[in-house]
Amino acid sequence: MDPSTTTATDTSPLVLPPGEGRHVWHIDNLMTFKALATDTGGRLALWEQSLPHRSSPPLHVHHHDDEAWYVLEGSLTFQVAGETCSAVAGSFLWAPRGLPHTFRVDSLTARILGMAVPAGFEQFFLETGRPAEQPTIPPPPDGPPDTGALVAAAARYGADLLGPPMS
Repeated sequence: MDPSTTTATDTSPLVLPPGEGRHVWHIDNLMTFKALATDTGGRLALWEQSLPHRSSPPLHVHHHDDEAWYVLEGSLTFQVAGETCSAVAGSFLWAPRGLPHTFRVDSLTARILGMAVPAGFEQFFLETGRPAEQPTIPPPPDGPPDTGALVAAAARYGADLLGPPMS
């Protein structure tokens, strides 16, 4: 079956073993995509993310999808709709569409499972990231990311960047 023609009613089961998936370096973290829109008929995107200390996405809001995270390892501080909370391994966080959110890695590294419902926003990471040379956290970037490119790509996939990463 051609995955580009998959719809919500004709998806097939998907099984990926540990370590498998599409590995992408996005800014300072490794994202391993376990399920893309083409795999789930657009219902869900799922990724495993490995992040270094102090990693933080800009404050942003999604208009078409809800986002959730399950902390596998490490400790993070999440901010959703102006409320801040700590999250350690075993914690689950939900950010419904329309609520501004961000997070920061407080431990040396962290590993989280992220998801977007429905799928589609994962295309932002695929567009603005690069294929990982190896399935590890990338070397530190040479400089700050291209904010203009991130803002434009986020808008294409139904999100707005509202402010800086958490300090």
